[in-house]
Amino acid sequence: MKKLFFTSLLSLGMFLPSAANAQLEQGNVLIDVYYGFPNLYTTAFKTTYANSGQEVDLRVGGIGPLGGRIEYLLSDKIGFGVDVGYNNSTIQYTEVSTDPITGQPTTQYDYNFSTKKLGVIATFNYHFVQNEQLDAYAVIGGGYGNRSFKFESTDPNYQTEEISGIIPISGKIGVGMRYFFTDNIGANFAVGLGQGGVVNIGLSAKF
Repeated sequence: MKKLFFTSLLSLGMFLPSAANAQLEQGNVLIDVYYGFPNLYTTAFKTTYANSGQEVDLRVGGIGPLGGRIEYLLSDKIGFGVDVGYNNSTIQYTEVSTDPITGQPTTQYDYNFSTKKLGVIATFNYHFVQNEQLDAYAVIGGGYGNRSFKFESTDPNYQTEEISGIIPISGKIGVGMRYFFTDNIGANFAVGLGQGGVVNIGLSAKF
C-alpha cells in the first residue's frame, strides 16, 4: 500500500506543470492527506515474535500512521489547524500443544492481539519559508489521542479483553514542507515526533 502511494505521488509530480504561483496569504485554507512511517507497534511485533520460534502461522500487519490535516492561515506566517490521525497493528498466531509421548498434536488455539489509535489534535504552524512553489513550516500541537488494545483467543479458558489508554492525549512537534506543482496542488513532506509518525508524505491542496 505504501509503495503504491509513493509511486503515485512521484508520478503526479512528473506530469503536472512546474510553473506555479502558490504564494500563501492570510485567509488561505490548506488541506493535506498523508501516510507516515514507521508503525512502531507493527515493527515491535515483528521484531519480538519473529525471533521467538514458538508460534505457528504467525501474521503481523498494520495500517498507518495515516491521516489528514486542514489549516487556516490567520496571517501570512501563522496558521491554525486540525490534524486527524489513525494507525493500527495486529498479530495473529496459533499455538499447538503436543502429547509428550507420541508427539502428536493434542490442542490447537488461535490468538489475536490488536491495537489501534485515533488522534484529533489542534496545531499551530509558523511558516518560515515561502516562495512561489515552496512552503516550509514548524508545527506544534496537542489534543485527543486514544489507544486501545484487544486480546482474543479460541481457547475456551481465555477471556477476551479490551483495554483503553488511561490518559487519552496526543501531541506533535516537527517541521514540514509543501511543494506546489500548480497554483493549488502539491506534495507534502514532514518529520517530527508524535502523531503522524517520524516521517510522513502526501498530497496537498490550497484554496
